[in-house]
Amino acid sequence: MKEIKIGASFEATTIVNSTNTAITAGSGSLSVFGTPFLIALMEKATCDAVSDFLEDGETTVGTAINISHSKASGIGTVVTAKAVISACSGRKITFDVSATDGNGDIIGSGTIERFAVLADKFMKKVESHEI
Repeated sequence: MKEIKIGASFEATTIVNSTNTAITAGSGSLSVFGTPFLIALMEKATCDAVSDFLEDGETTVGTAINISHSKASGIGTVVTAKAVISACSGRKITFDVSATDGNGDIIGSGTIERFAVLADKFMKKVESHEI
């Protein structure tokens, strides 16, 4: 892994539609942006924020998520998640994450931790049930 730059960031955007609602995720009964999809969008932003610092064969895996989902977003709403690298300790990388709607209102925020791994080595452990 290359030296991680604290403050590096990335944004990921989606539009709320029938494929990413709480109903679709099974996490609720309303046609609003589902929390699992909010977290997935935030995780995408974390992956993209760190990707330039990874060597060939490296990737990151999620290890901790602490997110609040504070405002509902209906069908047609543009949602943008931003991840900022806030700390790095060895192979553990911490991100401050937030998401806003098309009006710029914060709809969610928190922290996500990811751990840098060698993809092949990690998958071999998974397949041998060592993890």
